[in-house]
Amino acid sequence: MINIALVDDHIVVRSGFAQLLSLEQDMTIAGQYASAASAWSALLTLHIDVAIMDIAMPDESGLSLLARLRKHRPSFRAIILSIYDSTAFVQSALDAGASGYLTKRCGPEELVQAVRTVHAGGKYLCADALLALRRIQQTPPVLQSLTPREREVFNLLVSGISVRTIAERLALSHKTVHVHRANVLGKLQCETTVELVHFALHHQLIAGS
Repeated sequence: MINIALVDDHIVVRSGFAQLLSLEQDMTIAGQYASAASAWSALLTLHIDVAIMDIAMPDESGLSLLARLRKHRPSFRAIILSIYDSTAFVQSALDAGASGYLTKRCGPEELVQAVRTVHAGGKYLCADALLALRRIQQTPPVLQSLTPREREVFNLLVSGISVRTIAERLALSHKTVHVHRANVLGKLQCETTVELVHFALHHQLIAGS
């Protein structure tokens, strides 16, 4: 029997997944949690084979929670479920130790397949996540001076996302994100985020309006 924990602050999502997975004869829902704080002790002590975790939660991101859990339980297996399919989020999930990544557009059969794959010790990435990773491998020459983390920050900055939000999404401190932002600006010879956006437009790294 595969013991599953659901960590998502949306009760409709949790209950829907619980009903869906409970239909499988080899799966049972061992716990449902609406926040990282309520999930923390249970995920450390209960026998959980696979956790399905949302990235965006009110008290702490799922990525940060997963990274903390794996420091105590290195073999902890989790599937990150998110509305986001950007390169930055997929790579951050893998860096945090996720065994799987699904977007909330995935179908019921894919969710079940992901749980079984991860429980068996494998990794499961949905098609959107795989495409995002291919984008990493096809880094434009003008960005090759940036580290992978700096490219993540660059992508989010030019998408109009604030430093505060980037810190929350990547599970980093504001200070760390500011350091990455300064490094990106310096390497690309830009002085402001606005100049960074113009740089991205000029090199066709983002689409103009």
